[in-house]
Amino acid sequence: MKYLIYYILFSLFILSACHRKTSPVLTYGLKHSVYMETIESEGTVQAVNNNIVVTPRVYSGLQVAHLAKEGALVKKGDTVCILDAPELMKTFEQYKTDLEKIEASKDSLEANQAMQLSMLEAQVETNKAQMEITMLDSVQLKFAPEVKQKLITLEMEKVMIEKMKLEKKLAAQKKISNSEISQIVSRIAMQKNQIQMYQSQINSLFIISPSDGFVMHAEMPSLYAPGGSTVGGKIEEGSKVFSSMPLLQIPDISKMQVSVEVPEADYKRINNDQKVEIKIESVSNLETTGKIIRKSLATKNRDEKSQIKSYEVIISVDSCDSRMKPGLGASCRIIINEVKDTLVVPSAAIFTKDSTKIVYVAKDHKFIPVTIETSVTNSSESIVSKGLKGDEIIALMEPPYFLISHEANSENSVKNKTSSVKSDRLRKDSLNKIVVLKN
Repeated sequence: MKYLIYYILFSLFILSACHRKTSPVLTYGLKHSVYMETIESEGTVQAVNNNIVVTPRVYSGLQVAHLAKEGALVKKGDTVCILDAPELMKTFEQYKTDLEKIEASKDSLEANQAMQLSMLEAQVETNKAQMEITMLDSVQLKFAPEVKQKLITLEMEKVMIEKMKLEKKLAAQKKISNSEISQIVSRIAMQKNQIQMYQSQINSLFIISPSDGFVMHAEMPSLYAPGGSTVGGKIEEGSKVFSSMPLLQIPDISKMQVSVEVPEADYKRINNDQKVEIKIESVSNLETTGKIIRKSLATKNRDEKSQIKSYEVIISVDSCDSRMKPGLGASCRIIINEVKDTLVVPSAAIFTKDSTKIVYVAKDHKFIPVTIETSVTNSSESIVSKGLKGDEIIALMEPPYFLISHEANSENSVKNKTSSVKSDRLRKDSLNKIVVLKN
């Protein structure tokens, strides 16, 4: 008796459900929209061009006296670093002192040479006067005794010899003076060149930014310290640095890109020039777009234990914002396929019956199975190319058999006949069981 009551209640429930005005089945209203197949990936903002600031070629101890703060925005020409080089400054001052001494010795040498030349020139003038006196005596030579004539002749020869000696000595002294002056002038020029070189090195200790951008401190090379420890870390004020060593990176913020890592399965679906929607999570309301510009063939495992390989994909940024700093995380939505103004159906609403795709279209509190064809399909939705107009309401789950209408159109009647027979058979079996229980 108890089982009879259960069957009667069950049958009444079925009959009442058939006459409900509201359907318990979740539905979805179709309309033309944009079909979009995407890949979600996380990446890191990078600058396309990085300006590396290095220490000057100064072969002496260098120490950072001033350094622009990490992340500071600088303009082209701003001083970003000042280096201290005590040995260089000491050498520079020594060269300046030596130059002053050489220039002083040059002045002294020129004064001594001028005095010697003046004395020689005076002797030459004296000899010239003596020559003229001797020439006056030679007028009386023919009237003088023979002995005196010989004396006057010898005196004239002596004066001539003295004249030749003085003239040669004067000429030689001038050559010596010119040579000595040339040597000291050459030393002065060399000293000035050295001073100019050191001055240029000192000027290079004041390092300016080659472009606009954000400052990023470089890493110190790892050095082994006593005790087995290593010394390294980012360069800061007070750090000791070496010649031609990277100090800073100043990325060019006018051109940015995003580097993302994608698994192998997604990598095969990605191609150059595909559109990308980019969102910077750490900065509110910072969204932009870009496109795929490069795929790297180099692979790497995400961690040592994982067997999943990832590939690097580079995405350009269409519009750069000043808040988009290198190193920030970026959420990227890569658009693999996009079809506008098409009929998109959720994959949950598509069912397969006898290798045929169907959807259940709502009509008069019932659901009519309609055969469809799809063109593009992914895991969540599909594009319907045939079978629907776009203004239907469809079921998101398969309706109970008593809510399925079998008044399908001629195209679907044959395919839905099997479902109708099965439903009729189920209803007959239920009624037969009720009759048996009554008897």
